[in-house]
Amino acid sequence: MKTIYRIMTLLCLALLMSCNSKPSLQEYFVAQQDNSEFIAIDVPMSLLDKQKANLDQEGQKTLSSIKKINFIGLPISETNKKTYEKEQKAITEILKDENYQTLMQFNTKMGKVVLKYTGDDDTIDELIVFAKSPDKGLGLVRMTGKDMKPEKMIKLAESIDKSNVDISQFAKIGKLFK
Repeated sequence: MKTIYRIMTLLCLALLMSCNSKPSLQEYFVAQQDNSEFIAIDVPMSLLDKQKANLDQEGQKTLSSIKKINFIGLPISETNKKTYEKEQKAITEILKDENYQTLMQFNTKMGKVVLKYTGDDDTIDELIVFAKSPDKGLGLVRMTGKDMKPEKMIKLAESIDKSNVDISQFAKIGKLFK
């Protein structure tokens, strides 16, 4: 009987320890969708007309590896500076999780930008761009896909810049940091 109690106790402890109370990035996005202070945009890649994109076969394949792009932004104002501080700390804490590998960090005239990813060095499953500025606000982009290749994503960005892909869905993003 003591053995059964020990096994049950160990199982309960293992179950309690395996529960992760930290919020995930996806949970954060969902929580902010209805927050009126945030700009939120979800773009399934199926909305883009890939035929009009004038991309070569490699570009088409790379574009097809992207499944969805989520964006949330919090423009700074006189009334929400405490909200900005709280939210940028919350995002920073989520991105400290060991699942998120740092791709690069840099500073611009607009603020600090951090690129993180999940997956391995050869294939990215999720790419995260977190930009913050105490003068402009914060922006968080989450791009999900399957087997996205970092070097091909860079080429795709250059190709999209030269093609006629309709990126009007992302106009609000650019307005955030103006």
